Amino acid sequence: MFRNIPRRLKILCILTLINTGIATFGGIVSLISGPPEEKEIRLENNEMKKFIAQMKNLGSSDETIDLIEKFQLITNAIYDNFYFYTSISAILALLGLLSAFFMLRRNIYGFHLYIVYSLLSSASLYLIVSPEELPTAVIIVNLFISGLFIYLYSRSLTWLKNEFNDEIKNNEY
Repeated sequence: MFRNIPRRLKILCILTLINTGIATFGGIVSLISGPPEEKEIRLENNEMKKFIAQMKNLGSSDETIDLIEKFQLITNAIYDNFYFYTSISAILALLGLLSAFFMLRRNIYGFHLYIVYSLLSSASLYLIVSPEELPTAVIIVNLFISGLFIYLYSRSLTWLKNEFNDEIKNNEY
């Protein structure tokens, strides 16, 4: 079942399994433990306001201050929609976990599932944050990393497709 897997595919799948496994487990633990208490959220917001004030006093650029404020808005949006966003994130991580497992089993549909996982993960913040509040850099970096991994996985498509074609040939006889 897991024989003759190309080394590149093994490495990519192991990285994906580690990342998505931790994300799935973390999501489940977060759902069980629940959102932070209001007191903790207020304390964090106050500390962030102090940090922003310090950054302004140090002469940081307006773009840097704006980016920090947008990250704070995103954090608050996640807290406001904690169960919804954490559930979606855990489900998406589980999709990524399944996609890597399918590819290790030489199933071409794992690659397609990985593409779906990558795109949905990159766009998941749009479920809780309006587009103007989301820094473009965050989306670009997420899409770049997703595109890079999709490209690296695509380098093993011939190996994945050969098994699919072999199964079709075996079923014809």
